[in-house]
Amino acid sequence: MFGRLWLIPSFLRLPNLFLVFLTQAIPYWCVLRPAIVRSGGIPVLDEHSFGLLALATVLTTFAGYLINDYFDRDIDAINRPEKVVIGRYFSPGYALIGYWGLQLCITVISYQLFLQMPKPHGNWALWLFPAVSFLLFLYAWQIKCTPFVGNLLVALLCGVTPLIMLIPESRPMWLASFYFPHDIREAMGIVWMYGLFGMATNLFREQIKDLEDVQGDAACGCNTTPVLRGVRAAKKTAGITGLAVCVLMGILLVFWQDNMNQELRIMAGVVLLLFPAIMSMFLVFSAKDKRDFSRASLALKITMLAGIFLLLPYWPDNMPDWWAQLSQVKHWLSATF
Repeated sequence: MFGRLWLIPSFLRLPNLFLVFLTQAIPYWCVLRPAIVRSGGIPVLDEHSFGLLALATVLTTFAGYLINDYFDRDIDAINRPEKVVIGRYFSPGYALIGYWGLQLCITVISYQLFLQMPKPHGNWALWLFPAVSFLLFLYAWQIKCTPFVGNLLVALLCGVTPLIMLIPESRPMWLASFYFPHDIREAMGIVWMYGLFGMATNLFREQIKDLEDVQGDAACGCNTTPVLRGVRAAKKTAGITGLAVCVLMGILLVFWQDNMNQELRIMAGVVLLLFPAIMSMFLVFSAKDKRDFSRASLALKITMLAGIFLLLPYWPDNMPDWWAQLSQVKHWLSATF
């Protein structure tokens, strides 16, 4: 039994869920909320309501993983048999019960969030997460095996994740923009950059995953792009997306060079953003087996994780400022949870 414990983080997708949380928490607490406060506005979300929103987002994401594993259990038995949980350690029926239990929790959290939102601007909490859950169910059930459309849907949903914070804070931002338009525009631009970054990198990652899983997809009749058009054509399509990601990283570096006098940020951007993205693109183009695609996916994950922190507009200049920033992060984490 204890030998199976290593499967728990993989099954729960704990690193991915933590990444989803950071994608919302970092832009909001380090960019959007400070801009509203500096502009004299009063943010709508406090620690508790943000915690509810982040929890609903994470649970919605996990529910999407769970229903996807349910529909993909035959495919996963071929692609990654050592990581299969549904059908081996508990039945598909229990997986469905867990999925609908998560949906119930998400509904309750959404209603609690609706009750805490100022009226009449809080109705979004009642439809947003059910709508995303429906799209994720539709993806797992049908769209996943549709060439490119499934990749694009997942990428769009990942790109929307940091943008969700703009919905409850739309009115405070609108009011503050009359007095401090530059600060609000800058904060919104950075949040939108997080969304674009998430969409582009996740689109590339989804295409790599299709190439990595082509054997199981073909055996089970899942008509992804590599299955329908062949691995060679799919590598070219994914490579073009990878090139676009590299161009985006290059544009970021040029922008930082022209507008920010921070050599450390530029060096970190080259090492942690541009270089892994280029490596991932070349690994896709030159891949000969599944391991090469796995390495490309791992390299891209470095870019995705580093981007969450490197996209921040301001970095502390010295060690005391770094400790002050970390103390602030620790404060809102403890207040949230």
